[in-house]
Amino acid sequence: DTPLLESGSYRPGCWAPSGELAGAVAQVQATVASAMHNLYGLVRPQNEAGDPTGEEVFNYRPKSFLVVGSLSQFVAEHGVNHDKVRSFELYRNSLAGIDILTFDELFERTKFIVDAAASAK
Repeated sequence: DTPLLESGSYRPGCWAPSGELAGAVAQVQATVASAMHNLYGLVRPQNEAGDPTGEEVFNYRPKSFLVVGSLSQFVAEHGVNHDKVRSFELYRNSLAGIDILTFDELFERTKFIVDAAASAK
């Protein structure tokens, strides 16, 4: 239910990301920055007792994903609002290192993978 865009246009044909979406992007960026600062390069995890787990993880520039909202928000009574779609696509494609997916997109991707795996058997 999270809105992807503000309720009103910023300028004709131009819609700003919602405060919820912009805030979520800022939170993801802060988390990635913290991970890069605290867990940069080779990381050798330890268990609760402090013993090495034997794993080695490399963290140089982690990719992040944000799942939010639904593309159905852009559908009006008589079709898709192309200005809203364009505004959202331009915003999410301008971000480096963050993939924004809507819940309906994630569902369709998952369904495609499951269906493809089932038909491969």
